[in-house]
Parts: sequence; structure tokens; C-alpha cells
Amino acid sequence: AKADAASLNDFTITSYDINYHLSKDTENRSVLKTAEKITASFPNIDQNHGIERAVPRSHDGHSVGLKVTAVKDEKGNKLPYTTYESNDNEVVRIGDADKYVHGAQTYIISYDQRDITRFFRDTGSDEFYWDTNGTEWRVPIQNLSVSVKIDDTIKQNLNGNSACYKGIAGSSQQCEITKTEDGFKIKAQNLY
Repeated sequence: AKADAASLNDFTITSYDINYHLSKDTENRSVLKTAEKITASFPNIDQNHGIERAVPRSHDGHSVGLKVTAVKDEKGNKLPYTTYESNDNEVVRIGDADKYVHGAQTYIISYDQRDITRFFRDTGSDEFYWDTNGTEWRVPIQNLSVSVKIDDTIKQNLNGNSACYKGIAGSSQQCEITKTEDGFKIKAQNLY
């Protein structure tokens, strides 16, 4: 029997590691290079072929020039994937329609975006204000780790202000953000 839509979401993301590299191009436009390492734990029944990850195609009302550059496993092997557009996102569907996945599976998605910062009148600053892992996952995320590397070309522009929020879209619940030598780190657990 085929699995129904509800049971397709009966798995867990055990580890979700996001690495950002924020820089600027020669036109002083912001550039963001992202690598997401997502480890999912699937049941030992034939129900899932892989995962889908929705990545924003626009930010603040304009295109971010999204380019998916690689989809691989933890050993660096290319994984089969397709993309489609949904709600102004590029959905990366990873997996083989002829094969089921079981147990722990790791997916590494790399992509580039630009024009992802903007000037905020209320703070008088250009800000990188970003939704990291998205707010519409239908599966729990046990451990989220985010690393933001600030390129040397823009480090001098930092004003010392940083903040982190977790929860549903628009939440004001703060999370811990740690300054590192080259940027920031954020961790969160048990995201539903």
C-alpha cells in the first residue's frame, strides 16, 4: 500500500547545519553563499524517496538571483534532484523516484543569492535579517546550528548589534547568538 500524505512527514531531521558566507561584489551588492547539511532519520518502511527544501527566490520584494550550485551526500557524491517553483520559493526535491530511503540520510545543498541585505529606517543601518531554516517544515528539527561568516571586505561595517529569534514567523522569542572570530554562531534544539 502507498503511504498517505500525512505519513510522508513521519520522519525527523536530527541535524540541520547551515553555513553562510556573507560578502559583497564589486558593485557593493550583498552576496550570500550557503551550504546546508541536513541529516534526516527515516523509518524502515518504504515511504520516503528523499526530502524537499524550499529556498527563497525573492527577499523584501525583489529577486535574489538564486542559483543552486550543488546537491550532494556527506561523501561528496552528487544526488539526483529536481526543482520547481512554489510560493516564490525554489523547491529542491532530492531523491530518486525509484528508490526509498531508510535510516539516517544526509543531504548537502549549496546555493548562492544576492541583494539579501537592506537598509532599515528604524535602525538607520543596513541589515542582514534572514530566516535561516524556514518556518514551514512539517517535520521536527532536533538540532539546528547556524554559522555566519562575515567576509573581511565587510567586517569593518559591523556596528556591534546582533539579534536572534526563534519560533514561528514573526516570533520575538530570543535565542542565543555567539560572536566568533569571523562572524556569528546560533544553535537551537527541538524545533517543531
